[in-house]
Amino acid sequence: MRLETFRGPDYATAFAFANASMGDEAILVWSRPVRFGPGTGIEVACTTSEALAQFRHRVTPGTPRFSAGTRRRDGRPFIVALVGPSGAGKTTTAAKLAVHPDAFGGLKVGFLSLDTYRAGAVEQLQSYADVAGLEFEVAYDARDLTGALTRLANCDVIIIDTPGRGPRSDASVWRAMLNRLDPDETHFVVPATMRLDLMVAARGDYTALGATHAIVTKVDEVPLDSMVAVFSAELGMPVRWVTDGQEVPTDLREAGPTLIGALGTSPNQAAA
Repeated sequence: MRLETFRGPDYATAFAFANASMGDEAILVWSRPVRFGPGTGIEVACTTSEALAQFRHRVTPGTPRFSAGTRRRDGRPFIVALVGPSGAGKTTTAAKLAVHPDAFGGLKVGFLSLDTYRAGAVEQLQSYADVAGLEFEVAYDARDLTGALTRLANCDVIIIDTPGRGPRSDASVWRAMLNRLDPDETHFVVPATMRLDLMVAARGDYTALGATHAIVTKVDEVPLDSMVAVFSAELGMPVRWVTDGQEVPTDLREAGPTLIGALGTSPNQAAA
């Protein structure tokens, strides 16, 4: 999303600079006091109505098209894969999606873990499945997939948890398994605390892997709501959900209200 900042000795002057650069359609996202010359002034961040409309469309992509009793053309349950860097919160997010009523509420959900690299990863997802009464399978290599899918065939949706290892790693086994599973949606799980330049590089890698959406996690660890909105805008991907804590399943939010609301919050208000 196009977002530009302008400074002046007062709000009127700063916003006049915005209008001169962006035209009369400049929309205020946030403002804050800053040092300006020998004293203080105002910095404003503005976008355009077109850019804001595009952002709204990306963060309100609608609910998944999956419904109880429906199947893919090949007869299998729908498959939603989570990919992303280590520490992004993929396993916890998988558990939240499985049981939150605003995610796949009313659907029979099962887990399939490909994360056999991280110590305790399988056990963590297994524990979530046990508590929620969900079916759980693990695949160590491609030979395990047929049996796992057969045992999960009565599910409406299968959520795939993957290792926190990037597409550039040598972990070709799980990447090949993911390709064979052919997910209906692949969500790039990325923490809002990640540096923008690293996020952009990782986004390119995971998009090449087939990522179709993004889930922004750890938004509660970012001091300014507006920073989360800008981060999500820089992703340039459909974002259906964000997470803001470790509690399962409560710390899962629809992205639209959270991120669009953050655009109307000044940094000073968010920090208060």
